[in-house]
Amino acid sequence: MRPLYKTLLLLAALSIWTSTAHARIYVDITAPGMTKIPIAVPYLNVVPQNIEYEQLGRKVSDVLSNDLTFHDFFSVLDPNQYGGRADADWSKFQINYLVKGSIAASGNAMVVDFQLIDMSNKNTLVSKHYTGLISDYRFIAHRFCDEIIMAITGEHGVSLSKIAFVGPNGRFRDVYTADFDGADAKIITNEKSFVVSPRYSPDGKYIAYTSYRYGKPQIFIKDLATGRTKRISAYRGLNISPAWAPDGKRLAVTLSKDGNPDIYLIDTAGKILDRLTHGPGINVSPTWSPDGKRLAFVSDREGTPQVYIYDMALRTVKRLTYDGHYNTDPQWSPRGDQIVYASRIGGQFQIFTISPDGGDPNQLTTSGDNENPSWAPNGRMILFSSNRQGIKALFVMQANGADQRLLIRRNGNLTIPDWGPNDLSGYNNK
Repeated sequence: MRPLYKTLLLLAALSIWTSTAHARIYVDITAPGMTKIPIAVPYLNVVPQNIEYEQLGRKVSDVLSNDLTFHDFFSVLDPNQYGGRADADWSKFQINYLVKGSIAASGNAMVVDFQLIDMSNKNTLVSKHYTGLISDYRFIAHRFCDEIIMAITGEHGVSLSKIAFVGPNGRFRDVYTADFDGADAKIITNEKSFVVSPRYSPDGKYIAYTSYRYGKPQIFIKDLATGRTKRISAYRGLNISPAWAPDGKRLAVTLSKDGNPDIYLIDTAGKILDRLTHGPGINVSPTWSPDGKRLAFVSDREGTPQVYIYDMALRTVKRLTYDGHYNTDPQWSPRGDQIVYASRIGGQFQIFTISPDGGDPNQLTTSGDNENPSWAPNGRMILFSSNRQGIKALFVMQANGADQRLLIRRNGNLTIPDWGPNDLSGYNNK
């Protein structure tokens, strides 16, 4: 791969760099012809030096390297090329950035120090000090990865986010959560039934989902900190498709308590605040615009399932999709500029994006059945389920469909993923 400085002709955004009096130029990772940014992440120095702690230093470096690679605009130098040593002769390598780190460990606790160095001028761009348990090593690596991305691009990455999805639990189906990269997957519900549509709250503290534990679909909310679950919607008929409003205080849901499946607005206790649609046809799968002013949803009011836009202020509905006879599962981008959805073509579902203002859709997938798209919190990647390798597994791709790769594959089908928000709590305190 050619060095970045030979091919990087980028637009740049100026932003105030908080640690200096000078404006900092951020790399525009959306520029055409963008070359991946070369960076080295040597193994962390450890005190005291013993095999156990040296392995820890390597694990932290490996996690951080994998995090950077995941974002798809970094090229991490293979440690085998320089022995993984922070004191390597870097003049032999064409890298733009260098990460140096150290760990002071004692018992089950550790202190980790990181520095991000700009190799063009040897300046330290970021210096961070973390304290925690040794078992927190992945979280600490994730957090510094985000610091690197912020320093270089001026925006958050996804390393502080988690995902939720539905997977097998014996003969039942339950909700799982995992790190953004698919690691550390854990089952969080035990419904002894079937669940669908897990959705993170905007603050990431709760997951709403639909469960059939009482024989019919009802909506529950799981408190991820306490593990408590409460039922919030058990009206007669259908209670499905929970979608959190951006304020985290309301949800758009589909209820059929009045006969027709329509979209209602409820609070987190289940109280109905408003009825948004009044037929005709089935109205399901709401998704909010980032500003909370509009909803996209699916309706078959004109004969086949299509995506529509509801204006919350004007209380008007307009049709968005016209291509395809079965369009479903829309999700509004956190950037507000695109809606991703699944469309059935030739008997299989493929993933498309379209502007909320209409126009020609852009097909992103072509192989296998691809469904349940969900945006990354920064709007740069899309998580989805696919059976392209036989069993349904979770995949991730760039927002334009590039770099489609396997994220999680387990025994049993994995479906209906949801990409949660970044956990920015205490971001500036570590």
